[in-house]
Amino acid sequence: MRVREEDGRFVQTVKAEDGAGADGLVRGEWEDAVAGGRPDPKAAASGRFIAPDIAGRLIPLFRTEIARQTIALSLAPDTLIEAAIDRGRVYALARDASEPVSEVELELKSGSPAALYDLALDLLAVAPVRLEQHSKAARGYRMAARAPAPASAAHAVAVHLEPGMSGDEALQRIGAACLAQILHNEAAVLAGVAEGIHQMRVAVRRLRAVLSGFGKILPEEERRRVSDDLRWLADALGPARNLDVFTAALLTPAQQELAGPGMAALTTAAERRRQAAYARASRAVRSRRYTALLLHQLRWFDSCAWRKAGAASALDEPIAGLAGRILDRRRRAAKRRGKGFARQSALQRHSLRIALKNLRYATEALGGLYEAKAVARFAKRLKRLQDDLGDANDVRVARGIIASLARYNDGGALIAEAGAGVVAWHERRLAERGRRVRKDLDRLIATKPFWKD
Repeated sequence: MRVREEDGRFVQTVKAEDGAGADGLVRGEWEDAVAGGRPDPKAAASGRFIAPDIAGRLIPLFRTEIARQTIALSLAPDTLIEAAIDRGRVYALARDASEPVSEVELELKSGSPAALYDLALDLLAVAPVRLEQHSKAARGYRMAARAPAPASAAHAVAVHLEPGMSGDEALQRIGAACLAQILHNEAAVLAGVAEGIHQMRVAVRRLRAVLSGFGKILPEEERRRVSDDLRWLADALGPARNLDVFTAALLTPAQQELAGPGMAALTTAAERRRQAAYARASRAVRSRRYTALLLHQLRWFDSCAWRKAGAASALDEPIAGLAGRILDRRRRAAKRRGKGFARQSALQRHSLRIALKNLRYATEALGGLYEAKAVARFAKRLKRLQDDLGDANDVRVARGIIASLARYNDGGALIAEAGAGVVAWHERRLAERGRRVRKDLDRLIATKPFWKD
């Protein structure tokens, strides 16, 4: 909540929390003209949020001093965008601290949302702008806090789908939720929070899996272009995530039993490599390419750009009918990849794991259309299988990491020897699971799909 003075007039405004919209770029807002610089609980629109018993006890936590230049941009006969250029500072009153403000706020007054993103992309072409998720108020509250909350990871939220909504609208909602999860993990990635890197990567892979699930319906060239952009981001985050898993899931459990100079050298080399991977992930998120990726993706989903020239007409159909076919395709792919499991190589089991992961992502995206308990049972079996196969894949990836660390660090022979010991230790542990994994896979394939009920 704020009370703003401009040229002798006072306006009281209440806004919804940052990120309250599905895509993180839309928020509720209520405002009224008021008599002075104090909060007014009687104001028609915004006053209802201020309980009368606290109105007299409210004090300002921070102050913003902003010089605003407003420019109206008419990019087409039916399109009007207001660009507000803000320069100034946010002051935390109790802590005598301040931060600069230098931003351009674009607001669509009329016309297609695509024009808003096109203008932002034009700005990006000439200046290193970034999407700012946090309002001036959010920055003020953070500065005013005596112990600001550390950056934390943002997990996926359930997407609300109605059986009768079109495939277009369902895909829009799923895409917006995935992009919001990417945006909301930015701060954690830049702060070097391991779970933030993991969750941003999950959001990217989930969105790519959804696009692949809708692949038979979407124009192939459009889908591939969007998916390839997302692959760049997944690849930028991948090494950091792989080294996190290598350190936490492979090195740490084996350290006590395999302690020695080789293990110490391996751990030190892995940590140096991990920090370098974190720095690369941070550079990627700070890059213009990342901002352009987000703007292109937001534009694509917001404007249903897949509908060019009458394409993707199947998305006119209610999502209730499309969802079953998408889930069927994912299940068939997993069943096909699971054939002859006992004789499969590590690479073949990795392909099976990806197929199961894609089935799980589709289940999470579309499961809200079905009976919750049945979906939860199916998802639980999927997750158990995925985790077991993931452990085996972590060992496969570890071999490549160890070989690279041995090649590019002093004491390579010691590192290679210790790494071989770590891999052998985990292979013995995983050997006991093989029979259980095969039974779990057979049980999953034999289970009647929840979307058939």
